[in-house]
Amino acid sequence: MLFRFKPDEGRNARQTAFWLGFGMLAFACFALSGSLSGWVSLRSPLMADFPTVPILGFTLSGAFAIAAGVFLIGSFLLVRSLAAEKQAQHLLEVEGEISKVVWPSFKEASNSSIIVIVTVFVLMGFLAFADIVLKKIFDVVLWGNV
Repeated sequence: MLFRFKPDEGRNARQTAFWLGFGMLAFACFALSGSLSGWVSLRSPLMADFPTVPILGFTLSGAFAIAAGVFLIGSFLLVRSLAAEKQAQHLLEVEGEISKVVWPSFKEASNSSIIVIVTVFVLMGFLAFADIVLKKIFDVVLWGNV
């Protein structure tokens, strides 16, 4: 379903978008389950004889059931939206543009990083010096301290 539109193109961009969306949805549903566990009515186990999942150790509560339902619906909607022609075309274009990017070599990246670090230290020194000078000037002007 994810590769209905132009199935042989843009696999990397589509899979990356899917897994990032899937991970964000999983984290959001985990947080939702924790928030819903604050309600007393959703905290207790759904089945008295089966309070926790044996291997995973989590409680099958109402909060978990709601979060799992939201996760399933969200996963379905995520796949549907990524399979839409407009979204798929956008991801194909993104992958095409990324392939045109010229990445810097290690030497170019390290030289640029050194320049940035030196510039930050020079600006930090200038701002510290300006702060000290302005403090002295304002001490003299406002308080008369020499």
